[in-house]
Amino acid sequence: MLSTRSISRKSAERPKTTILVWVGTLVIAFALIGMLLEDALTTEFVFTNTPEGQRGVDLIEELRGQPISTTEVVIIRSDEFEVDDPEFQAEVESLFDEISALGSGIIREDTFFNFYATGIPTLVSEDRHTTIMPLIMAGTYDDATENVTEILEIVEARNAASPFTVLLTGQAIVGNDFEAVGQEDLARGEMFGIPIALIILVVVFGTIVAAIVPIVVAIISIIVALGISALIGQVFALSFFVQNMIFMIGLAVGIDYSLFIVHRYREERRNGFIKLDAIDRAGDTATRAVLFSGITVVLALSGLLLIPFNVFIALAIGAIAVVVASVLAAMTLLPATLSLLGDKVDRLGIPGMRQSQERNEEETESGFWDGAAHLVMRKPVISLILAGGVLIAAAA
Repeated sequence: MLSTRSISRKSAERPKTTILVWVGTLVIAFALIGMLLEDALTTEFVFTNTPEGQRGVDLIEELRGQPISTTEVVIIRSDEFEVDDPEFQAEVESLFDEISALGSGIIREDTFFNFYATGIPTLVSEDRHTTIMPLIMAGTYDDATENVTEILEIVEARNAASPFTVLLTGQAIVGNDFEAVGQEDLARGEMFGIPIALIILVVVFGTIVAAIVPIVVAIISIIVALGISALIGQVFALSFFVQNMIFMIGLAVGIDYSLFIVHRYREERRNGFIKLDAIDRAGDTATRAVLFSGITVVLALSGLLLIPFNVFIALAIGAIAVVVASVLAAMTLLPATLSLLGDKVDRLGIPGMRQSQERNEEETESGFWDGAAHLVMRKPVISLILAGGVLIAAAA
């Protein structure tokens, strides 16, 4: 019979084979990430159905024979000069020529103009210290988001060498900023999230090896989920936020699920069960709880797939992928790892911390939470009414 217990047992009995399969999976995931992930992501926010606004956009693109791209605005300001001064005109025309030189692959040159070439009064501010140069980027939204950095480089170089203040705003540069901020948040999460999680796990387990195992499993789940997303992104372009979602959810559930199983395995070993029997019992209890938890999370996240907006769908796909990967890793990779480690999982113990942690576990058998759990089980109906009432009141 296929169960979490039997899967854990079989994985523990053939640990090297199981780990080899996961190594192969990681290699494939890395290949998919390297070759496909960049093309699978988009900074564009689009509806996946066809509301009236989208049908209008599609019709305009069809009539024009080219996709609607982004509108950007170059802003030139000076506190010293006014638009009518020759210095201001020279600065604007020089900047105009420099951006125009980027060519039709970057901007649609027929949409780029300035006050001095057109005389349009709305291009100049009321105090005549500011003028704007609007333009439309060439290509699709994603092309514009990538190519707008070339205009940004010109703007930044001009700011460094000119007494004028030059700014750039628009859909593409905002999308580019969103992507940059997302990558910074991802790096910040890796820099701070993993070390903090390691410290907490060391406190929980009292040993460094036991603390590292859940983090490794979580990281593997994240890599696999990124590979899955890269593959799905070839069919349906995913919002770049999917990377942040995968890392955030993957680190949480990957560590959480593994923590349950490692804790139960160590507890069964202390109760006198041999290694395989301890893994077996952990698989029949903690791993089964992990499986049902994962199923519940996936079902809950599936609701996001019903929203016809690519950002929500991407977040759902990324979260579901990493939860599924985490559950599979907890059911197979983790038992195999525990089988190879055996009692070495308790290596590198922190002096005094492991003993204190074990004493705390023994004390909890007669502590507050133990008493609360027994009370709830003795009076389930009353507990359900009270807890449900509090939640309903909070929701109201």
